[in-house]
Amino acid sequence: MNIFYIFQDPFGIDSSKAGLTSSPAVRLGVYQNSYSARSHIAQFDYAFVGTKGAIAKLETRVKQDFDWDIERDGRGFSEWIDYHTSEQVLEKVQEIIDTCHYKVRMVPKEFLPLTVDKLDDLQNWLTNNP
Repeated sequence: MNIFYIFQDPFGIDSSKAGLTSSPAVRLGVYQNSYSARSHIAQFDYAFVGTKGAIAKLETRVKQDFDWDIERDGRGFSEWIDYHTSEQVLEKVQEIIDTCHYKVRMVPKEFLPLTVDKLDDLQNWLTNNP
């Protein structure tokens, strides 16, 4: 499952993380490791699924469009878009998808926010709705 995801900074500032993963359970698990589940459950506020190539192109384009708002390079930093909420990033991502015609689809609202507890249900839905 190839996913492009967006989520809001869990501490409430107006920064969002946007990235890709081919292993959402592992990625969510890595993000969860930093917090107690009693205080925060790692989640993707919004997510898109598609082929590995389409998801990679989408991520590249999003990083290009938000270039000035990505303050730092390097592992763990280059996906943080400062001064934009996850909703604002979503609006731009939708615009990019519509303009570039990337063949990706948004994860249905019933699975959002996407957490590890919803991954199996999403996978089943994707299998039955190719």
